[in-house]
Amino acid sequence: MHFHSVRSKIMVSTFLLILVCALIVIYICNQQMENHFLQYLQDPAALAGQGMQAYGGRGRGMGGMMGGMGYHHRMMLGAAERTFVESYHQSLWWIGFLFAGVGLVVSYFLSGNITRPLRQLSRAAEKIRQGDLKQEVPVETRDEVGQLAGVFNQMSAELAAAEKNRQELLANIAHELKTPLAVLQGHLESMLDGVEQPAPEKLFSMQEEVMRLTRLVGDLRDLSLAQVHRLELHLQPVDLNEKMRRAADMLEPLLEEKQLRFVRELAPGLPARSLDPDRLNQILYNLITNAIRYTTPGTAILLKTERAGEKVRLTVADEGPGIAPEDLEHVFEQFYRGDKSRNRDSGGSGIGLSLARSLAEAQGGHIEARNRAQGGAEFVMEL
Repeated sequence: MHFHSVRSKIMVSTFLLILVCALIVIYICNQQMENHFLQYLQDPAALAGQGMQAYGGRGRGMGGMMGGMGYHHRMMLGAAERTFVESYHQSLWWIGFLFAGVGLVVSYFLSGNITRPLRQLSRAAEKIRQGDLKQEVPVETRDEVGQLAGVFNQMSAELAAAEKNRQELLANIAHELKTPLAVLQGHLESMLDGVEQPAPEKLFSMQEEVMRLTRLVGDLRDLSLAQVHRLELHLQPVDLNEKMRRAADMLEPLLEEKQLRFVRELAPGLPARSLDPDRLNQILYNLITNAIRYTTPGTAILLKTERAGEKVRLTVADEGPGIAPEDLEHVFEQFYRGDKSRNRDSGGSGIGLSLARSLAEAQGGHIEARNRAQGGAEFVMEL
């Protein structure tokens, strides 16, 4: 056991406290016993009583003489009295040694009980430093040490989850970049080998892949900046109804393939909000394209604005199959898609909704996803 350890400090402090208390008690008891005993011996009434019991009438004279001497000088103790005082002193010292021994044992177990959770925390922290992030220490008490253990367990779980998300994020980014890069590489190699001619349709396909890569990299950059609250915003008064109408008009051509239509329920007289119009467009485009992608052909997509107390609520709802219960709490996670095959025909890159929520929160808003009672999913943004 190291002297500079917490356990040794607690043990020594407790032991010294008990030892000092025992010595003080012994000293006080010795002084009080000796003083009171001498006062008893010097008391004429006590000595007269003892003389009467031992010698009868003759003893009264001796008692008076000894009593008179006791008024001027402290009486010398006899052999019996010294034996009694020494025995009393020895008893007190033995009691002191007993207290010291008990204090040593108590301080040893007390310090061990206090520092054991700290040693467990130290070992777990060392494992985290070595890279094993998923650590958990038992929470045995409700005191400060127990609270520290609980916070440590929560921190460890969050670190492990963050590391898992980081690894999944890197894998997903690699997956999303691999396909367009492979397409570009294949076309370029074919053209360089003379297998393909740089026809306009080939160049157009390559341009689409480059544009998709550009959008993906831009979305990733915006998402990372929004999550660390470093996204640059250009705030100005924005008419929400006008932004909703313009987004619907821009995305109208995407409805023809699935035979969809927009239903607009825009509340009149909505107050302007101080927002970044470009970021608001990104949010609306992501929400509406997500509804177009997953809704049932031949149905309608609801675009709605309304007042919600001091807030303004924007809703994008579809009439599709809705969101599976196990996916509902994950739809805003980066690269999360209910279709685990990651087929591009059934989904995009998987960061559109995550980016939409981050952009909304950067502007003081919030987005929630839920299933509608009449079927389909709806995304509600409050500003």
